[in-house]
Amino acid sequence: MKRFYDDADNSIFVQSYDAFYSPKMPQTPVGDIDFYAGVAREAGGNVLELACGTGRVALPLAELGFNVTGVDLSEGLLSIAKHKVARIPTAAQQRLRFVQQDMTDLELGELFDVVLVPFHSFQYLLTSDLQIRALEAIHRHIRPGGRLVLDLVDSHIDILSEKLVLPRSRTAIDEPSGRRFVRQLLNTHYDLFAQIQRDVWRFSEVGDKGETLREETRDLVLRWTYRWELRHLLARCAFSVEAEYSDYLYSPPTYGKELLVVARVG
Repeated sequence: MKRFYDDADNSIFVQSYDAFYSPKMPQTPVGDIDFYAGVAREAGGNVLELACGTGRVALPLAELGFNVTGVDLSEGLLSIAKHKVARIPTAAQQRLRFVQQDMTDLELGELFDVVLVPFHSFQYLLTSDLQIRALEAIHRHIRPGGRLVLDLVDSHIDILSEKLVLPRSRTAIDEPSGRRFVRQLLNTHYDLFAQIQRDVWRFSEVGDKGETLREETRDLVLRWTYRWELRHLLARCAFSVEAEYSDYLYSPPTYGKELLVVARVG
């Protein structure tokens, strides 16, 4: 199966990424940059971000003074991130690097104070074996006393049983280029046994008169993990849970919201 963001930077999925996840869009996390910066300040400041995408988190953290290594598997998303580096101050550019690797097989030759896996990206790992491989690889890259931050979705039973249907269509404009994109959720299937959600998305680029310039359809497949299941995974890989929140504003854990976990090594 082709990954959602596998293509080079000419993919409509890659090119529309920043439009759909700009700070103005409702699905973009509120307060996550400040939250990550707070964890990094406390832990020491040398940051590894996994599944960094186009640098939405990595670039502002570098501007705040942190040394940041961004890792992603997608060549296309990393290409956009590297182009965006030219827009930030020179000092921040020197604190930032991007590397193409798989989070389940990291080999960076460096220890970090903090490892971040933002915005549900851990859910791209579709089996417990892959999750464990990733956590073990992350553990090898965190210094003793360092932190891991994972952000997952605590899936609500009303969504899994399809009693509650989330918005199926959104429109977004890429501000630098003015290009207009539409994404539509065509179908969703939940495999309750494997804890797998398979969404069929159609992405379109739309012209000034509403005409479709290009479109493509692709599956987006994610795995949800339950709260106590995640705690057991972390313990198996020598992490201890330090804190849990339901959002980036430090709200206490709440069923059906974000599953935001801060874990410690050693």
